[in-house]
Amino acid sequence: MNKRKTAYKLFNMQQGEGKTVLLFVAYSLFMGVAVAVFYTCTTSLFLTNFNRTQLPLAFIAGGLLVYGLGLLVRQLHHRLTFVRMNGYLLTFLLVSVSCLLLVPDREHNKWLYFVLFLWNRVFVFVNGLTFWATAARIFNFQQAKRLFSFISMGDVISSVLSYFSVPILLSFIPTEQLLLISLFSLLICAGLMIVINKRFHEQLNIARKPQPASDYQQPQETLEKNSQLYYQLLYFLAFMSVFALAYVEFMFTVEVKEVFPNKEILASFLGIFFGICSIIEAVIRAFLYNRLISAYSIRVGVVMLPLCLLFSYMLTAIYGTIFGPTSLFIAFIALSRFFMSSVRRSISEPVYQVLFQPIPAAERSLVQSKVEGGPKALGNIMPGVLLLGLNSLSFITMVHLSYIFLVILIFWAIAAFRIQTEYRKMLRNVVLRSSVYLRKITNVSTSAQTDALPNLPQASNSSFDEMVRLASSANAENRARAALELGHSGRYYAYIQLQTLLDDSHPAVRKAAIIAAGNLRKPELWPRLFEHLAIDRYHDTARSALLTIGEPVVPALVRFFNEADEQSSAAQIRIIELINEIGGHAALRFLRTRINHPVQSVRDKVFEGLHRMNHRATVTERPHLLRELDDQVALLVWLAATRLDMNSYPKQSPIIRALRNEKQLVVPKIFNLLGVLCGDDRFDVIGELITQKSDEVKGYLVELLSNLLPAEVKNTVLPLFSDVPLPEKLRLCSINYPQQRLSIEERLHDIINKDFNKLTPWVKAVAIRELLNWHETDPTPILVANAASSDKLIAETSFYVLRILNPSRFAELHRMLLLQPDSAQCAIADYVANEMTEADLLVLQNDTVCL
Repeated sequence: MNKRKTAYKLFNMQQGEGKTVLLFVAYSLFMGVAVAVFYTCTTSLFLTNFNRTQLPLAFIAGGLLVYGLGLLVRQLHHRLTFVRMNGYLLTFLLVSVSCLLLVPDREHNKWLYFVLFLWNRVFVFVNGLTFWATAARIFNFQQAKRLFSFISMGDVISSVLSYFSVPILLSFIPTEQLLLISLFSLLICAGLMIVINKRFHEQLNIARKPQPASDYQQPQETLEKNSQLYYQLLYFLAFMSVFALAYVEFMFTVEVKEVFPNKEILASFLGIFFGICSIIEAVIRAFLYNRLISAYSIRVGVVMLPLCLLFSYMLTAIYGTIFGPTSLFIAFIALSRFFMSSVRRSISEPVYQVLFQPIPAAERSLVQSKVEGGPKALGNIMPGVLLLGLNSLSFITMVHLSYIFLVILIFWAIAAFRIQTEYRKMLRNVVLRSSVYLRKITNVSTSAQTDALPNLPQASNSSFDEMVRLASSANAENRARAALELGHSGRYYAYIQLQTLLDDSHPAVRKAAIIAAGNLRKPELWPRLFEHLAIDRYHDTARSALLTIGEPVVPALVRFFNEADEQSSAAQIRIIELINEIGGHAALRFLRTRINHPVQSVRDKVFEGLHRMNHRATVTERPHLLRELDDQVALLVWLAATRLDMNSYPKQSPIIRALRNEKQLVVPKIFNLLGVLCGDDRFDVIGELITQKSDEVKGYLVELLSNLLPAEVKNTVLPLFSDVPLPEKLRLCSINYPQQRLSIEERLHDIINKDFNKLTPWVKAVAIRELLNWHETDPTPILVANAASSDKLIAETSFYVLRILNPSRFAELHRMLLLQPDSAQCAIADYVANEMTEADLLVLQNDTVCL
């Protein structure tokens, strides 16, 4: 077990991924053998039978062959399932290679070697549409980033073994017969793909579904239009990758052939050279790739290859200009070929496959088939045409070819930098598509609130005297009508009549008076509206009236907030919520002065309002927000540690649900703070969606978050939402927020004693109730202390648990409270003492509501 955990950690895998990863590693292992042996042998056979002018022709022919295959695959894509298409492609490769290798060649026709050399492109084409397209459907976004480099590690291992074995095997086996090893490896790959297709049949056969018409169709069309540039850059990068490979390979093979004219010696050199490249590639995959991706996402991986080639070809061109094509010039060309083997295969190709992940799953295989059969095919044709034309000019040397390629590399590097911006836009588009349902829910909720206004009588055009007479009527409906008419009368003294109606005993009359006070907009009535904000029955109506008044009422609300020293936090929160909704400059000034309010729940509403008003923290405000963000992140890490200690509880137990509820409350606070720090409203959508169950959507969100977070908070926030198991997540966070493992009872005490500013009363009450099951140490002091809580939920639960665990101490406490019969604690203790059952606890009723 320990060895397995060590292996999982070493290869950046998680529990449950081992068998799947092993299948793909095995497939890449045998495909790597097939490709390495086939490439080494066919290249040496081609170079010893054809001259340099025919190499561009081979590139053109190979490109045309792949382009034709691509057209055929795109036609079949709409008729065949993904699994069946995979089967046909592997069968085609297997049969075609068998025919080419097993056909009698008594006359050693050199054109057979030409066709075999072309079939290297077919290998790459089929492998791209089977191996990578299959992996893209099975692994989600975060798995793709972690595992795409590793699952192709088998290819690296097999390449090392194959390339170094070729010189030895050639001592016993002719080059032509060595190709049979490639055929045998292909047979094993076909068997492994059958196993993969059967095991992941449902995931691989995702059908393309038409986009349903909805109210959000236009935004969807806009998103698709905006993604066109991303596809164009994706195609261009694919084109450049193959173009560069063909261009560099031409210069490399031409120079190498001059040095090693014998086919066996040439094959041996190629085997040793590419074997060394594969060893370096393995080191990069094992020790560098994941560190690069973790630290810089895909940014470095996309630009690394063109930048490396710019470096090597700059040296090649400068050295060739000064000293000519000497041995060091050839070494610089070999360095470029080394980059194309090691950097391209270990970093650029896995990162390029990640670029497909923001594309909808059902569309990926079609896009990948377009890439393999379109840009990559043209990537073979275009350098062939270019090199064929340049080689026809006698004055063109390898040095000139180096300068020409330098210019091309500059355009490649620009596109690589440009796609990073478009990649972030694609991630945002995925997130926006995923948030459509949230907007629908919001619209439904808003409609429900609008429909919930009280049914009041319609106002009519009556004289002011008639309004006064109706205001004193014994009929409640007449008084309500009078209130509404007074609100629209425009008479100066109308507010005097409304002051009386605001004290009316009938709820409908008072609500009508509140609405009228809002319509009248008299400052004399505003204090009365503020009073009604604190009354649950009239809160919504008073809030609606104050929103009708709008920004002019904000200074009065601010004074009311400042004078409310003895008001409850709940009342202050209601005032801030109202100010948030009203908005405006006065509201923003008020909120900015309250970022250090001593009550956490009030501060939370302040930051929510600042984010809602799109305020970006100033230089002087940033330290306060960073400190607040640090506190919230620390609380979230503490909740994760608590959840780990409570791991023995069922997922639907009250304590686990309570902890989950706390997390749902903390996460939006973190994203509100990030929104204010960065002035970016995209944190709203990320905060709303990141706690959803969809691993695929969460992967996009984490990637987008990685691109948006400022450097000063990235290392503290990002590990909280990373796609790793809870223990590993805590280990990553322990650098900044160390946690200790506690027993269940110790953790329950920790929850109960946690600052009331940090946790809701519900989770504390649930933890107190759990002391019924965990009380190896005497919990009486904790229970007595919490029985004095001002929160009824906590006090009642504490009294009940104390009555069960220590009846004598409960009776003693009850007798003391009877000396204060009017106190809230006495009433609660009386209720608990009168044989209250556990089912009657408020904490259980609250738990039922949260279900």
